[in-house]
Amino acid sequence: MGGWFLDIFIEYLYRVLVGRLKTRGCNAWLITKATVTSSGCPTALCGRPVAEIYYKYLVNGETYTGIHQKGFIFYNSGENYARLLAPGRELAVRVRPTDPSVSIVRDEDQIPSTAVGNTSQLD
Repeated sequence: MGGWFLDIFIEYLYRVLVGRLKTRGCNAWLITKATVTSSGCPTALCGRPVAEIYYKYLVNGETYTGIHQKGFIFYNSGENYARLLAPGRELAVRVRPTDPSVSIVRDEDQIPSTAVGNTSQLD
């Protein structure tokens, strides 16, 4: 049982590290409004929950889509996060200026009244 928990914790740390690396250098990217199209919290490789938020956004009249994945140690936390970002909800996304098909969601870009910026109730 302890080994299984260690696997989950290692996967969680890996996802956090990869997430941090993905957001490096995006501070100068354009921030635009996106609309959540779907959200859920399936179980990942080692049994750890990962909230998945699918969204769409508009840049220069063209529609793009993206996915935001955030790992959790406890399933309830991931499920709550996905539930708070229900379809129709708006969130801020950063878009790469040279390739608007590349976007990223950062918790710190969200206004406090949105679920993404208010993670204290999720963990």
